[in-house]
Amino acid sequence: MTAKTTTTTKETAIMYSLKRFAAGAALLLFATATPGLALAAGPLDGLTIPAVDPAIAFVAPTPDQPNYDARMQAFLDITVPDSWNGMNVQFLSTLDETGVDVVGLPVSAPKADPNNPNFIYQRFQNAVLFYNGTDDSTQVLALG
Repeated sequence: MTAKTTTTTKETAIMYSLKRFAAGAALLLFATATPGLALAAGPLDGLTIPAVDPAIAFVAPTPDQPNYDARMQAFLDITVPDSWNGMNVQFLSTLDETGVDVVGLPVSAPKADPNNPNFIYQRFQNAVLFYNGTDDSTQVLALG
Protein backbone atom coordinates (compact mmCIF):
# COMPACT_ATOMS: atom_id res chain seq x y z
CA MET A 1 0.00 0.00 0.00
CA THR A 2 1.39 3.39 -1.01
CA ALA A 3 0.51 6.59 0.82
CA LYS A 4 -0.58 9.38 -1.49
CA THR A 5 0.78 12.82 -0.69
CA THR A 6 -1.26 15.89 -1.59
CA THR A 7 0.01 19.40 -1.33
CA THR A 8 -2.34 22.29 -0.67
CA THR A 9 -2.07 25.63 -2.39
CA LYS A 10 -0.94 27.19 0.88
CA GLU A 11 1.80 24.57 1.33
CA THR A 12 2.92 25.10 -2.26
CA ALA A 13 3.08 28.87 -1.69
CA ILE A 14 5.11 28.38 1.50
CA MET A 15 7.55 26.00 -0.25
CA TYR A 16 7.90 28.48 -3.13
CA SER A 17 8.55 31.34 -0.68
CA LEU A 18 11.19 29.28 1.13
CA LYS A 19 12.91 28.44 -2.17
CA ARG A 20 12.88 32.15 -3.13
CA PHE A 21 14.28 33.10 0.27
CA ALA A 22 17.03 30.48 0.00
CA ALA A 23 17.89 31.58 -3.54
CA GLY A 24 17.97 35.25 -2.51
CA ALA A 25 20.09 34.45 0.54
CA ALA A 26 22.51 32.45 -1.59
CA LEU A 27 22.82 35.31 -4.08
CA LEU A 28 23.33 37.81 -1.28
CA LEU A 29 25.93 35.56 0.34
CA PHE A 30 27.72 35.26 -3.00
CA ALA A 31 27.59 39.02 -3.50
CA THR A 32 29.00 39.78 -0.06
CA ALA A 33 31.53 36.93 -0.10
CA THR A 34 33.00 37.81 -3.49
CA PRO A 35 36.35 39.39 -2.57
CA GLY A 36 36.23 42.22 -5.10
CA LEU A 37 32.67 43.03 -4.24
CA ALA A 38 33.28 43.07 -0.52
CA LEU A 39 36.36 45.30 -0.83
CA ALA A 40 34.58 47.82 -2.99
CA ALA A 41 31.98 48.94 -0.44
CA GLY A 42 31.85 52.74 -0.27
CA PRO A 43 34.47 54.84 -2.04
CA LEU A 44 36.33 53.21 -4.93
CA ASP A 45 39.21 55.41 -6.03
CA GLY A 46 37.24 58.46 -4.93
CA LEU A 47 33.93 57.22 -6.39
CA THR A 48 31.11 56.47 -3.96
CA ILE A 49 29.40 53.35 -5.29
CA PRO A 50 26.12 52.06 -3.87
CA ALA A 51 26.02 49.31 -1.26
CA VAL A 52 24.57 45.87 -1.98
CA ASP A 53 20.77 45.92 -1.71
CA PRO A 54 19.48 42.58 -0.32
CA ALA A 55 16.00 43.24 -1.78
CA ILE A 56 17.37 43.12 -5.34
CA ALA A 57 19.21 39.88 -4.62
CA PHE A 58 16.00 38.45 -3.15
CA VAL A 59 13.91 39.02 -6.30
CA ALA A 60 16.55 37.84 -8.79
CA PRO A 61 15.42 34.77 -10.74
CA THR A 62 17.12 31.44 -10.14
CA PRO A 63 17.94 28.82 -12.78
CA ASP A 64 15.60 26.26 -11.17
CA GLN A 65 12.53 28.41 -11.89
CA PRO A 66 10.29 27.75 -14.89
CA ASN A 67 10.90 30.13 -17.81
CA TYR A 68 14.24 31.20 -16.33
CA ASP A 69 15.43 33.01 -19.48
CA ALA A 70 12.24 35.05 -19.75
CA ARG A 71 12.29 35.80 -16.02
CA MET A 72 15.94 36.88 -16.22
CA GLN A 73 15.25 39.22 -19.13
CA ALA A 74 12.25 40.73 -17.32
CA PHE A 75 14.35 41.15 -14.14
CA LEU A 76 17.12 42.92 -16.06
CA ASP A 77 14.64 45.11 -17.97
CA ILE A 78 13.13 46.24 -14.66
CA THR A 79 16.30 46.66 -12.58
CA VAL A 80 18.86 47.90 -15.13
CA PRO A 81 17.80 51.10 -16.92
CA ASP A 82 19.08 52.80 -20.04
CA SER A 83 17.56 56.07 -18.83
CA TRP A 84 17.58 57.10 -15.18
CA ASN A 85 16.30 60.39 -13.73
CA GLY A 86 16.44 62.01 -17.16
CA MET A 87 20.00 60.86 -17.85
CA ASN A 88 20.90 58.55 -20.72
CA VAL A 89 22.95 56.14 -18.57
CA GLN A 90 22.81 53.22 -21.07
CA PHE A 91 23.30 50.62 -18.32
CA LEU A 92 21.10 47.94 -19.92
CA SER A 93 22.71 48.43 -23.34
CA THR A 94 26.18 48.26 -21.76
CA LEU A 95 25.18 45.11 -19.85
CA ASP A 96 23.85 43.53 -23.07
CA GLU A 97 27.14 44.33 -24.85
CA THR A 98 29.39 43.20 -21.98
CA GLY A 99 27.36 40.20 -20.81
CA VAL A 100 25.84 39.09 -17.54
CA ASP A 101 28.48 36.36 -17.36
CA VAL A 102 31.15 39.09 -17.07
CA VAL A 103 29.41 41.77 -15.02
CA GLY A 104 27.10 39.52 -13.00
CA LEU A 105 23.61 40.34 -11.79
CA PRO A 106 22.68 43.76 -10.42
CA VAL A 107 22.99 44.02 -6.64
CA SER A 108 21.94 47.67 -6.31
CA ALA A 109 19.70 50.19 -7.97
CA PRO A 110 21.31 53.07 -9.88
CA LYS A 111 22.45 55.86 -7.60
CA ALA A 112 24.03 59.28 -8.06
CA ASP A 113 27.35 60.01 -6.40
CA PRO A 114 26.64 62.21 -3.36
CA ASN A 115 29.66 64.37 -4.23
CA ASN A 116 28.99 64.68 -7.97
CA PRO A 117 25.42 64.29 -9.28
CA ASN A 118 26.80 63.84 -12.83
CA PHE A 119 28.24 60.46 -11.78
CA ILE A 120 25.70 57.61 -11.69
CA TYR A 121 26.60 54.08 -10.56
CA GLN A 122 24.90 50.72 -10.56
CA ARG A 123 26.61 47.92 -8.69
CA PHE A 124 26.72 44.35 -10.01
CA GLN A 125 28.25 41.16 -8.64
CA ASN A 126 31.56 41.61 -10.50
CA ALA A 127 31.63 45.23 -11.63
CA VAL A 128 30.08 48.68 -11.41
CA LEU A 129 28.45 50.37 -14.38
CA PHE A 130 29.51 54.01 -14.27
CA TYR A 131 27.85 56.85 -16.17
CA ASN A 132 29.65 60.19 -16.45
CA GLY A 133 27.08 62.85 -17.30
CA THR A 134 29.82 65.39 -17.96
CA ASP A 135 30.91 63.63 -21.15
CA ASP A 136 27.84 61.36 -21.60
CA SER A 137 29.86 58.14 -21.38
CA THR A 138 29.20 54.78 -19.73
CA GLN A 139 31.91 52.34 -18.72
CA VAL A 140 32.41 49.14 -16.78
CA LEU A 141 34.56 49.40 -13.64
CA ALA A 142 35.87 46.01 -12.52
CA LEU A 143 35.71 45.21 -8.81
CA GLY A 144 38.68 43.63 -7.11
